[in-house]
Order: sequence, then structure tokens, then C-alpha cells
Amino acid sequence: MYKLCLFLILITLQQSQSCSHVNGCQRTKQIKSILRGNYKNIISYENGSLLVSRKQNSFNGSGRFIGMLFRNEIYENSADLKGTFCGISYSILIELRQNYELNNLKLWLWDAQARYYNLIVYAIFSEKETIIFDSVSAQSIIHIQFPVQIVKQFRIYNRNGNSASGTINVVKAEAYYQI
Repeated sequence: MYKLCLFLILITLQQSQSCSHVNGCQRTKQIKSILRGNYKNIISYENGSLLVSRKQNSFNGSGRFIGMLFRNEIYENSADLKGTFCGISYSILIELRQNYELNNLKLWLWDAQARYYNLIVYAIFSEKETIIFDSVSAQSIIHIQFPVQIVKQFRIYNRNGNSASGTINVVKAEAYYQI
């Protein structure tokens, strides 16, 4: 009888530990998912991203068609709208609502004509800038895959405009963690 009670106690303890281990793993996965923006685009109006450089940037359009790179209605963009843009030696600075663990950034550059953009893209955390993209001939949609890192801001620096003008024109930006 004593051995049976001891055996039942050991089984109960073992199940309790495995249950707490499973709950701990689930909690860790949940925290990672939040830190990674639930594996979705975190640069949007819905996610509370800010355009910190809005006073030095310009926007084409008006109302809901304004050329803000956070909007999701990218396909309503007429031939006259060119998104958010800035001049040579200026930047488009995007601040995220919180710190995120990310490894992908997509930029849709204005591509109505064959334009080649001269720009540098930085990921920023704790005032430390890391270059994640540097090109003198970027074109159309740029998919930047970079090492996993914590990011609070992205900075798109206009080094020398594009082949048609002195601006960089970003129609849409997306950032996310990809497994």
C-alpha cells in the first residue's frame, strides 16, 4: 500500500511538472509572437507606427488617398500619386509602436517610369543604426532580408535621389518577422 501511494505521488508530481513545462513553453511562444508583431506587417495605421520625419517629408494626394506609406489601399494609387517622398540628404524615419524582433522589410518605390534609386536603409535600436540595405540602383519593390534584430525605427536615407528626380518616393512599407 505504501509503495502504491508513493507511486501515485510520483506520477502526480511528474504530470504537474510536465504541465507547467507545457504552459511555460506556450507562454514563451506567446511572448515571442508579440515581440515579433504576431508575424504580421507592423508598419501600418492599425499598428500605431509614426512617421517621425513628417515635417521634412512631402505627401502627394489628399484625404484617404494621401501618399502616406502606412496605408493599405496601395492599389487605389493613381498615376499622379507617388507616396511619401523626401529630397537629397533627407530621410524618411518610421518609428514603430514598440520594439520588435524583425528580419524583413519591404519597400515599394514609385515605379511609373524606369527609375533607379540611390538610398541607404537603416534599422535602429537604442540609437544604434545598422545598415540593412545600401544601393545606387534600387528599383520597384525592394525585399530586404536582414539578420534577426530588435528594431524601434527604420530610416530610409536619400543619398542622391533617383534617375528621374532628386527625391526618393516610397509608396508602401512593410516590416515583419518571417520564420
